[in-house]
Amino acid sequence: MKRNFKQSKKVLMWTIIWLVSFAILVNGPKELWEDTTISIIAAVVNFVLIIVMLFANKNQFDEFDEFEKTVQLNAIALSLFLTIFIGLFFIGVYHSGLINYEPKIHHLVVFSSLTYIFSTIINFKKYQ
Repeated sequence: MKRNFKQSKKVLMWTIIWLVSFAILVNGPKELWEDTTISIIAAVVNFVLIIVMLFANKNQFDEFDEFEKTVQLNAIALSLFLTIFIGLFFIGVYHSGLINYEPKIHHLVVFSSLTYIFSTIINFKKYQ
């Protein structure tokens, strides 16, 4: 368990660094600079951090026992499925004119995050 906590701290650290990098990538050209070269560098750094986060998450997953792996895989599968199909549904409803609220990517990110969090909690309780 102590090892899982250490891996979780690493995942959290890399996620926060990536989040800051992403905020700089998105807001930098509008707020901090006008040079495209700096934007390219920010994009490359952000992409590299995505790869680092992938490996940090993989290392954490490798440390899980079978119970934790089952819970995580179920939560990830449900989150991925719902995010794709609810996102497509939302776009379809918008394009058909049934709603005037334009779907944005950040809506999908929040939906995906909440789905993952709640499905993880529900799965932990279900399998215990």
